[in-house]
Amino acid sequence: MRLWLILLLGLLAGCGNMPLRVPLADFEVNIALVPSDRVLFVKQRFDKPPLSLSQVALEGYLTYRQENIALGFYATDATPCSPTRVGSEDLYLCNPNQPGIAALGRVGFAGGATQRFEFSHSKLTSGINSGELWLGVRLEEGLATAGALQFRSLVARVAVF
Repeated sequence: MRLWLILLLGLLAGCGNMPLRVPLADFEVNIALVPSDRVLFVKQRFDKPPLSLSQVALEGYLTYRQENIALGFYATDATPCSPTRVGSEDLYLCNPNQPGIAALGRVGFAGGATQRFEFSHSKLTSGINSGELWLGVRLEEGLATAGALQFRSLVARVAVF
């Protein structure tokens, strides 16, 4: 029964370019760990789609309780770099110019604590298709001192051909 449902959805999506959605788990990043010269990457948790997807747009909401900062966002479809031990944690703090890392865009918080975002890039598509997606954040402007950057309601909106 499940196989028939997947096949039917694939057929409908192929005929009408029907958008599908892949939800990603909410997560938080300790903003004090986000440097301006490196990207802090977090591996994403989601159920890999049963069909190969042709294009992905990642959307969701970011919340940070400090204004006058801007953050850059990045993606990769493989382990981005070797982990760095910080206290009791292994963090992935990587050079943003490293091959395989794609810049997605920038979000500023001058307009309020919660900002909607939408990014699209081939690294997002290949990461969703492979089940191996890493999202990264880097401080680009301002001084972020403490608190958590919250990623909420993350969804990869996709089209299947």
